[in-house]
Amino acid sequence: MHNDSELTTYASEYTYTIPSLRRPDAGFYRCVVRNRMGALLQRRSEVQVAYMGDFTDKEQWKVVAQGQAAVLDFPPIDSCPRPQVTWFREGHKIIPSSRM
Repeated sequence: MHNDSELTTYASEYTYTIPSLRRPDAGFYRCVVRNRMGALLQRRSEVQVAYMGDFTDKEQWKVVAQGQAAVLDFPPIDSCPRPQVTWFREGHKIIPSSRM
């Protein structure tokens, strides 16, 4: 079962294979074993699918007076797990601080 919906009818195999994992395959899976004596439900197992959405690199130019704040925004990136963002200035990594 996937999210409480049956995936297959009766099968004599003890495994379920997803040949090409995609985002809709994420969710909760459970194996149900049945015979004429009854049914046995396995504990649910969660499957998470890692993915990275489209990211369009676009330059941003901001002009601010000295001493004023410049806020640079990046577009939201749909991904799992959450992306790690690193900012660079003139090819050098900016170390986060209370100023940046």
